[in-house]
Amino acid sequence: MNRFKPFLTAVALVIAVSAGAQTLKMEPQVAGVTTYEASTAVNLVVVKPEIRLENPDPSVFSVNTNGTERNVLSIYPCDARGAFNPEGEYLALGLEKASGRGIGLTKNGDVWKDEYSIKVALKKGKVLKVGKQKFTAIDCETEKGLRDFVSEADYFNKGTFTGATTGKPGEVTLTYASYEPWSLKGDGKANPLIIWLHGGGEGGVDVSITLLGNEVVSLIRPQIQSHFTTEGGAGGAYVLSVQCPTMWMATAKGFGHGDYPSLYADVLKSCIDYYLEQNPDVDRRRVYVGGCSNGGYMTMHMLMRHPRFFAAAYPTCEAYMDQYISDTEIATLAEENIWIVQSYDDTTVDPKTHCIPTFQRLMKAGAKNVWMSMFENVQGMDTPGRRLMGHFSWCYLFNDAVTKSQEQSEGDVKPSNDGGGSVAPQGHANIFEWMNAQVLSDPEITHPRW
Repeated sequence: MNRFKPFLTAVALVIAVSAGAQTLKMEPQVAGVTTYEASTAVNLVVVKPEIRLENPDPSVFSVNTNGTERNVLSIYPCDARGAFNPEGEYLALGLEKASGRGIGLTKNGDVWKDEYSIKVALKKGKVLKVGKQKFTAIDCETEKGLRDFVSEADYFNKGTFTGATTGKPGEVTLTYASYEPWSLKGDGKANPLIIWLHGGGEGGVDVSITLLGNEVVSLIRPQIQSHFTTEGGAGGAYVLSVQCPTMWMATAKGFGHGDYPSLYADVLKSCIDYYLEQNPDVDRRRVYVGGCSNGGYMTMHMLMRHPRFFAAAYPTCEAYMDQYISDTEIATLAEENIWIVQSYDDTTVDPKTHCIPTFQRLMKAGAKNVWMSMFENVQGMDTPGRRLMGHFSWCYLFNDAVTKSQEQSEGDVKPSNDGGGSVAPQGHANIFEWMNAQVLSDPEITHPRW
């Protein structure tokens, strides 16, 4: 009989361990999306545990997002949307960045993926202690995929505007997002407005694609906001991002490079006029417009169609072919305040057929406040040493790294990654400080068409 004692003892231990083993249930709530210079990533997961956890150790948790194992760097109590709340019944798990492991775009490029898989577990061999309870497993997994996301796009108000198309009968609806910080909204002062026009891959009917696809949300972050001042001297600016259903370069005759007016030329201007009417605290003398690639094309297009309406423009890798800009239009542009940004190795929009000859013609026409930052290539700033596509010159803009210009000369450009040149325009430290200093004395008076 004694030979059975070790076996019975082992069975008793297994039963005891099994009896003490518990599974903690958690319910996934939202995923937090962060946008970077060349990707988006889910770096925050919010869950609701069945019991309150006091100061849980991040190192015992394992998180899998969209099929990728992630390291948990931090855990804090929060509300259902991930905002810190010491009394919150939810937990936010901060994840180590995994570049390219974000929600991404669908193959159509005009909507986000609407499902994202989340699984939270305990690492192998780890135990979670809560009071006298011990948990050896966590039950927390989305059945089909999480559908709720939080991001910096949530700080924007969303709207639509419908107006006439250009070059053919009919109407079209634009989607827009506007950022109006409360610190400025009620101060009774005149506030500057920054307008952004998206690139070719961010059109559609979901303006969050415009905001997150190229890190446009950096315009509302403190670093860039700090470069702007209101009429009363406070810091900050309004931001308006407008999205067209397709591409700004669409025309009544098909895709264009400046040979025909944009299909959206009139409706965009009417949308801007409408926004200004709805926000009388915007300083009409300080409306700034810019955009990348397809949006840079539209920036140039708007400057030529509406001279002296915008206080300054910041077209980036602009896709308006120089051959379609007349000498009369060059004379018009020479009177504008413009800072062009591009990378010399851009193979999507060749600067040698777009911005470089335009800049040289503007210099010949006597432009006084037109500048150009020409970078050698695009070096990643989120990940130092990482080289990006030459077309991604907007990364320098959104990382607040456009600091210098080429010489104002008709001669050859000298690409440089030292801010894009050697000249500090008007003595300003960067493009945003220069932009903030541009003020119109006589902005164009327009009549909205809604």
